[in-house]
Amino acid sequence: MKKFTGALAFIILLFAFSASPAFAHTHLDTSDPEEGSTVTEPLDSITLYFETVIEESAVMELHAEDGTEVALDNLTVNDDEFSADVTEPLENGTYTISWDIIGVDGHPMEDSISFEVDIEETAVEEEENTDAAEDTENAEDGSEEQADENEAASENNVQEEAADDTNSNTLLIAVLVIAIVAVIAIVLLKRKK
Repeated sequence: MKKFTGALAFIILLFAFSASPAFAHTHLDTSDPEEGSTVTEPLDSITLYFETVIEESAVMELHAEDGTEVALDNLTVNDDEFSADVTEPLENGTYTISWDIIGVDGHPMEDSISFEVDIEETAVEEEENTDAAEDTENAEDGSEEQADENEAASENNVQEEAADDTNSNTLLIAVLVIAIVAVIAIVLLKRKK
């Protein structure tokens, strides 16, 4: 019986050591947003936390429920943390984050999680109103600059027109003086004859 128990223990240990590499694969530990969670405020970034360090070649994608891809920026790997910035406001609905990573153990892993966005319209409207107010302020600044430029251009046009009028008057006076001098010269020449 002792031989049987010893052999069984040896087989269990052998199985445990041979199976450990299979259990060493890198899995997702947690995430922000979490699997199945509902996001109620505008989402600026996504962060995935893995059980072990991952390689820099990691890839992350975000898709809406209709399959369209949402652009992500600044994909960053920092040991076991993989993050990305969301470049545009997310509309209400279901989204899927998918990733393709290679763990420190050299094993590639692909997986995904889903979350829902349910932001109250007032929060979205406030954000849009803030953006619209900034756009209006920028437009007003641009309008003031344009008005200043238009006023300066009008003043230049008035000055140019005045200069043109002065030049026209000077030319007219010069022609009249020459004509009068010519008439006087002709009259004096006729008298001498």
